[in-house]
Amino acid sequence: MMQRKSIHSFALENITFAYPDSPALFENITIEIPKSKAVWVRSPGGRGKSTLLRLLFGLIAPQQGKLLINGENVTDLSFEEFLAYRLSMGFGFDMGGLLNNKSLYENLILPLQYHKVCSDEEAADRITQAIDMFGMTLSKDQRPFAVPGSLRKLTCIVRAFQHWPQIVFLDEPLTGLKEDNINDLMYYMEESFATRGLRQVFFTSESAVLANRFKAEELLISTDWFTTRAVA
Repeated sequence: MMQRKSIHSFALENITFAYPDSPALFENITIEIPKSKAVWVRSPGGRGKSTLLRLLFGLIAPQQGKLLINGENVTDLSFEEFLAYRLSMGFGFDMGGLLNNKSLYENLILPLQYHKVCSDEEAADRITQAIDMFGMTLSKDQRPFAVPGSLRKLTCIVRAFQHWPQIVFLDEPLTGLKEDNINDLMYYMEESFATRGLRQVFFTSESAVLANRFKAEELLISTDWFTTRAVA
């Protein structure tokens, strides 16, 4: 089992990023990412929020500049070299992210088994507890294409927490969720902060529910500037 690297800070240095055949979304941006317990990532024009999360998580690489974790430039690390950091992070996708040839249960437990995060017995126990808490028991053996979109979304979010990461990135986690699941998620996040080693959550959302519950610091982004402020 690979040893995780503890994460204490993120920074972007002179970052330029553009999707193929599109203008630069970020151009020569430098920012020290807030170290607050919860960070609400927002954008006045609705552009760049998901991209910022993906840059920080290492899902995409900038055309120019550096992603610094603990002051180390990780931009040019190989997949294997970056994995020690990746194992300390979780990512809840807005859409997609599940394997359609596996059940919801299998999708949830797969990262734990693949990376040998814990024993098979503990992995099964973690997933069973999460399934029970989020009311997914009756659907756990179904495949993603056979369940409603809200349940697929919930599975993506729940999976991000199962290897007990220090940092979690959640892209529009409340969109499409039922009210009961939103309440369950907030309670589960509180438990993760208290007992599972979670230190920080970054999230995008059109709703202030999570921001208010966790007293988040707001990270407001544009294509050429960033500002941070506490959420009232």
